[in-house]
Amino acid sequence: MLLKQREKSKIHLGLLALDKRMVLEDTDRNYLLNLERGYKGEELFDDYVKQYLTKEVIVLNDLLLTSRGSSFQVDSVIITSDTLYMYEIKNYKGNYQMNAGQIVTLTGQEINNPVNQINRAKTLMKQMVKDFGYGIKVDASVIFVNPTFYLYDAKTTVSFIYPNQIEKHFNDMNNRLTPLTKEQQYLAQKLIQENRESVPYQKELPDFEYSKLKKTIYCSLCGKDRLRVTRKRSYCTTCQHQQGLEKTILEHIAEFKLLFPNEKVTVQILYDWCGGKASPRRLRKVCGTHYKKIGTTSNSYYD
Repeated sequence: MLLKQREKSKIHLGLLALDKRMVLEDTDRNYLLNLERGYKGEELFDDYVKQYLTKEVIVLNDLLLTSRGSSFQVDSVIITSDTLYMYEIKNYKGNYQMNAGQIVTLTGQEINNPVNQINRAKTLMKQMVKDFGYGIKVDASVIFVNPTFYLYDAKTTVSFIYPNQIEKHFNDMNNRLTPLTKEQQYLAQKLIQENRESVPYQKELPDFEYSKLKKTIYCSLCGKDRLRVTRKRSYCTTCQHQQGLEKTILEHIAEFKLLFPNEKVTVQILYDWCGGKASPRRLRKVCGTHYKKIGTTSNSYYD
C-alpha cells in the first residue's frame, strides 16, 4: 500500500526547468546531475519494492520530519506489522572501498558517509515513534541499488544492503509478514501529517532573469524543444513522444509558477513563455478550465 508517492523536489524541478532555458554554471549543473542520479536510484528502489514485496505493507516516500526540534529526512519507509524499516537509498556506480569507516573511491576520494546519516535518522525516528505512543521496532539500512556497485573491505556489522542482497532482503521480509492492523495505519497517517515541505527552494536556485531565459515549448520526456504543435496535440520530433496539448500547456504553466511564484499568470505572459507556440485562445481555454480567473478586464490573471 503506497500512501505517499515519490516526487522530485522543487529545487530539482527548478534546476531542470532552468537547464532547458539557460546555461547553468558547472556547480549547478553537477548538482542537477547528482539530483537526477539520486532520483533514478530511488525509482529503481521503488521497482524492487513492487517486484519483491508481494504481501501487505505500507510504503511512505520522501519524508522530512522533525523530532524534538531536530529535522531529518528519509528516502523511504516501509511499515510492517512489527517493524518500521527506514532506507537511505544510494545509486553509487562502480567500485568503492571502506577505509577507517569512510567510503572512498579507489582513487581515494571520500564520499559523504551514509552510515552517520541513517543512524541519526534512526535515533530521531525512534524518539518520534515513542512520542506518538507506538512500540514498533525501528530498523534502518543504507541500500545500494545500482547493480554495478561494489564495496571492498566493508564490515559485516554495518547496516548495508548490497545490490545482490536486495531480493533476499525483501523475500525474508515477505516471509515474516502478518496482516496489518489499524495501529500501523494510524502510525503511517501520523507520519504523513508530520511531514513538511523542504526549505525554500528559491534560495538554492542560481540567479536568473525572465528576460534572459529561452522562451519556447519543451518535450516533457526528452527536454528538447523540437515540438510540432497541432490544435490538440504536441509531438516531439526528437524522441517521438506525443501527448495532449492541454497537458503540455499545464506543464509549462506549472514550470512558470515554480520559477516565478510571485508573478501573475496571464495569457500574455504564457504566450511569451511558450514562445508563441500555443495560441492565446488555447491558453485562455486551458487556464479557464484549471485555474480561477481573477478580474474581467485585459489585466485579468489566473490563480
